[in-house]
Amino acid sequence: MLNRQIKDFGLRPLWGWLLGSAGFFLFSWLLFSKTSAAIYLYVLLAAASLVQLGNGKRTDFLKITFPERSLRSIRMGENVFAVIPFVLFLLYRKQVLPALLLLPGALLLSLIRHSANINTTVPTPFGKKPFEFLTGFRQSLLFIFAAYLLTGIGIFVNNFHLGLFGSGVVLLLVLSFYTKPEPLFYLWNFSFTPGKFLKKKVSTAMGHTTILTGIPFAAMLIAYPEKWWMITGILLLGYGYVALIILIKYTAYPDEIPLVPLLIFSASIFFPPLLLGLIPLFYSRSVNRLATYLS
Repeated sequence: MLNRQIKDFGLRPLWGWLLGSAGFFLFSWLLFSKTSAAIYLYVLLAAASLVQLGNGKRTDFLKITFPERSLRSIRMGENVFAVIPFVLFLLYRKQVLPALLLLPGALLLSLIRHSANINTTVPTPFGKKPFEFLTGFRQSLLFIFAAYLLTGIGIFVNNFHLGLFGSGVVLLLVLSFYTKPEPLFYLWNFSFTPGKFLKKKVSTAMGHTTILTGIPFAAMLIAYPEKWWMITGILLLGYGYVALIILIKYTAYPDEIPLVPLLIFSASIFFPPLLLGLIPLFYSRSVNRLATYLS
């Protein structure tokens, strides 16, 4: 499947694997060189990839496709394959204990069918303005609570970077809400021009993001008032990236976001000044795209 996706992107599989490996190493190296909380983020990324591989819909598809006796071996193999890059880089960084814990953790998670959905209806403050926050909040509820808990632990043990990392995870979850396109009938509920629609979506996202990030970032400001500039800066950058991901989403609507815009978005995270050029660029492209569906 990965080879097919690489071919669809226009590369030979060998070049795709080489570039992907180099990109993963560069991302990992930059992460560990930029923040002391990198080990927490790295393990969380590895765990998130495993949870995604074991989600309920995907597991159900594998059950239909492969016989029961082969399913467990397939799930174990793909989980180990997914964490091997993380394990190798952790060993390169001499982080032996996290590296050794990832492998048995991957094998254990291969036996579990994960579902991010909560079966009971969870009340949210986002119901009046669907689609992204309403569905994203409910699907990511456990991860949001975990990020809140991580922020609290960081404050309790007086680890500023851990607390800031936990707060930043909430922003990353918000970004993930906008990676999937909503059905067309949600769009047709708006009688706006494309420009007004995008401004409405961005302003709604800013308000909802403030609701979701208010607790951890307020707690960080209270605990570390002398570092207000860093905390506020991360939050403001988060707003910028939320606006950007919305615009990128609608450049491809009603399809999912292609790989190239996602790579551009990832590059802007490592070089935030790119936001100044990317936001107007993708705004123009999304307006043109939405003109087909909005008058």
